[in-house]
Amino acid sequence: MIFNKYISLVITGVLFLMLMLLLSSAVMLIKPGMNIVYSGIIIIAFIFICRAFYNFLRNDDEYKNTRKRSSDIKGESYITKGESDIKKIFLVVWVFIMTILLAVTFVIIA
Repeated sequence: MIFNKYISLVITGVLFLMLMLLLSSAVMLIKPGMNIVYSGIIIIAFIFICRAFYNFLRNDDEYKNTRKRSSDIKGESYITKGESDIKKIFLVVWVFIMTILLAVTFVIIA
């Protein structure tokens, strides 16, 4: 199962937001004056994590998307394509729930 390109971008953006909220909450709890260099290194790691997550959402055993080859047919419209994969669905739902919970936690802490 693969997700649409634009839906995958939105879900990956939500994952990045979740990771940034997690970092912000940890900084507020542990050390409010954390050095910006450490935060920058962590953010670069978050970018690589989000890129891997995007590739996970867009690739499957049957469908492979690369820069040179796309499994999208011109004019084709879909949300998901292929057999349903409960692992991907669980991860997407988990990312949305954790983002909401982290946002609430950040509001309570700040």
